[in-house]
Amino acid sequence: MKLHHTKYKQNYREYILSTIESGINGEDLTTEDEKLRYIRNRFYSETGCHGWPRMSAVADWLSGMALDIEYDDYSILELAVEMGSLDEKHSQATAQRVVENYWNFMANIVMGMIMDGSSLIHGEAA
Repeated sequence: MKLHHTKYKQNYREYILSTIESGINGEDLTTEDEKLRYIRNRFYSETGCHGWPRMSAVADWLSGMALDIEYDDYSILELAVEMGSLDEKHSQATAQRVVENYWNFMANIVMGMIMDGSSLIHGEAA
């Protein structure tokens, strides 16, 4: 069953955070703040971006397998159903749109996460 966008976006946020277990040096990351800081620090160090990120830069970064999220068409559609952004019974055209927009959609979710929290916006390092 398709959920309201505020609910399924929260589901995606929780999904992304659940894929992060350890930091760059193998240290355990257990809190949301640690995981958000990890995402932010990796994005900025790997892309060289400064300030507010562009959606295309985040989408490119994600499509390069920066985070351990789904990437093949079948898994993307399964994830969309599980997260509530796609009805289980959907048309082929809808499925195609979901797959085509996946990296930009995930970039939108991650951009919100990168900029989440004032300490992260002001560039405090972990």
